Amino acid sequence: MKKSLAILWILSLLVGLAIIGCQKSDTTGPESNQAPTGVSNEQSAMKYFAETDEFVNNDEAAFADNSIAPTDYDESYSMPEGDITPLRWGRFITSVTRTVTVTTQPGDTIAVARIDRTIIGVLKIKALSSTGDTTMITKDFQDKSAKNVVFRRMARDAKRYWLNWVPVATSLVTGETDPPPANAEINITKLELSAGGTTVTVTDPLKTWLRYRWLKMFNGGTADVPELTPGTMVTIKVTVQSQSPDSDMVALRNGFGFGAGHFKRARMTMTSESGPDADGFYTRTYEKQMPVRIYPGHFHFGIDAVTRATLFDDAAPYSVSWWGVPYRVF
Repeated sequence: MKKSLAILWILSLLVGLAIIGCQKSDTTGPESNQAPTGVSNEQSAMKYFAETDEFVNNDEAAFADNSIAPTDYDESYSMPEGDITPLRWGRFITSVTRTVTVTTQPGDTIAVARIDRTIIGVLKIKALSSTGDTTMITKDFQDKSAKNVVFRRMARDAKRYWLNWVPVATSLVTGETDPPPANAEINITKLELSAGGTTVTVTDPLKTWLRYRWLKMFNGGTADVPELTPGTMVTIKVTVQSQSPDSDMVALRNGFGFGAGHFKRARMTMTSESGPDADGFYTRTYEKQMPVRIYPGHFHFGIDAVTRATLFDDAAPYSVSWWGVPYRVF
C-alpha cells in the first residue's frame, strides 16, 4: 500500500513538472517570466490588458455590418433579394483609433482604464427613390465611444510587475456621433436587460461596473456580467430621447465573431411615447426579445438608435446613439 502511494505521488509530481514546463514555454504574457511586448511598467501593463480584454476586443464589432441588409436580418440564414428591393442598410467601419487612460484610485488597490475610440466609416443605404428607382446612398461617419475596465491590485511584485493588476469588471460601451452638435439629436437614456429572473438596469453606462463573477476577485460594482446559457430568452427595454416627431430606427444587435462574423439585427418595438418636452425632445421606449446564441464566449448586445432622417433622408446628416451590454455564454 505504501509503495503504491509512493508511485502515485511520484507520478503526480512528474505531471505537475510537465505542466509547469509547458507554462514556461510561452514567450510573453501572464504565464511567463517575460512582460508582454511594449509593457515596461504597471501603467503600460494595465493599458495592454485593457485593450486585450475579451469584452473590449469585440464591442465596436457588434455595431458593424458585413453587408447592406434589411433592418431585420440574421446572417445565420440566407436572404434572397426580391424583384423589389426593400430598405437595406449597413454600417461599415474603415478605421478605429484607440486611446487608453489609466486612473488609480486612492488606496492604490483599484484602478480604472478608460478606452476611448474614434471610429470612422461609411453608412450605406439601398432604397427606392421617389421615382421608384433603386438608389444607393452613402454617408461618411465618425463616431466616438468609451468604455471602462476596472482593475484590482493583486500584488506588488517588482519583477513580474505586469501581473500586479488584474481586470475584474467592465462598464458598458457607449457610442455616439462625433463631433458635437451632431450627437444632440438622439440619445439612449436607460436600459433594462432581463434574463433568467435577473434584471440589470442602467442609466449611466460608464459608471455601471459589471463584475467578472467567475474570477471571484471583486465585490464592488453594480452587478455581475450576465452569464447566459445558449437559447436563453433575453428581454431588453430601452428609453430613447429624440428630436424627431416621427419614431426613429432602434435596433437590437447580437452576434459572434467566428471567421467573418455572423451577426443579427432586429428592429425593436416602440411601446410608449411622450413629448415633446420644453427642449423639443420626444421620449420613447422600445422593447425586444432575442435568444442567446449557441456559441460560447464573450459578446455584446448592442442597442443601435439611428435617427429616422439618417436612413430616410438622403440630405440629412448621420446621427446615432448606441450602447453595448457585455455578456458571457458558457
